Amino acid sequence: QSRIVDYISAQPKVLGYHDLMVHDYGPGQRFATIHVEMDCKEDPMQCHELIDDMERECLKSHNIHLVIHYDPVVTDDPELTRLHTLVDDLLAEMDSRLKTHDFRMVPGTTHTNLIFDVVAPYDFTLSDEELIQKITERIQKDYPDYHAVIEVDKQMV
Repeated sequence: QSRIVDYISAQPKVLGYHDLMVHDYGPGQRFATIHVEMDCKEDPMQCHELIDDMERECLKSHNIHLVIHYDPVVTDDPELTRLHTLVDDLLAEMDSRLKTHDFRMVPGTTHTNLIFDVVAPYDFTLSDEELIQKITERIQKDYPDYHAVIEVDKQMV
């Protein structure tokens, strides 16, 4: 896993990664998937080419069949950045091990959805439902025009 992460994180245009899953079926039979974040303003054809290159290099250098999911991210929206920071700070108050990814904002006519995943450690004491409820209540209390749409990922490693 660390070889994949080291390689991916060193690539140009890669802003982040998440959801790495590795399956080992014996010698020469390792498969992996990962989500890679890149600025949404980058040319998608160039991003796709870079992803293809990373997949080929991973097979050549590490003998791992890698499939990369491309996640374009918004990097220049001050309101999105402010809200993302607010949620990250809220999570840090709850437990410093809680992290977000796939954070996006979808405006509607009556409210704006904040859609994101929360990565929680495997030994986190709250259930997924309790965690979602705490985050949702806090966001609604301070920002009633925003609705949280949250998915919880358990961190296995």
